[in-house]
Amino acid sequence: MSDRLDNPLVEHTLACDDCRADAPPVAQLAALLDGAGVDVDAAYLSRLAFARVAPELRARAQAAFWRRLRTALAFGLLPLPLVIAADVFVLGWLYQLFAVWLPASLALYVVISYGAWLLVAIGSTYAAIPLLLARGLPGPEPAPA
Repeated sequence: MSDRLDNPLVEHTLACDDCRADAPPVAQLAALLDGAGVDVDAAYLSRLAFARVAPELRARAQAAFWRRLRTALAFGLLPLPLVIAADVFVLGWLYQLFAVWLPASLALYVVISYGAWLLVAIGSTYAAIPLLLARGLPGPEPAPA
């Protein structure tokens, strides 16, 4: 406090008539105030603050995850009827194509096998949406306290 150029204690002593008349020991008071520092354990305070806000952070993260999941599923389910209609059209076209060269039962087997594979591929894609959202986007590492 005494090293500062704009020492408020000195400024007050110069401006106040009572303090100027009594002449308080400004140098001693400034030394006392400069020496009265408080040791702060920043790591302990950081752990304590994080422990107090961790439940709220967890609840907010969970709410954000469910909000992102709803949004992703809504946008993912919008084209699904079109994809299924296109797949049904392609499967019908493939059946007609294979039925010309293969017996009907074998053509049906090939088309049903391909349809089952498409169903598994589409189901796996939609099942992966929550997993991809849970992983989150890479972001900057937080700075240590």
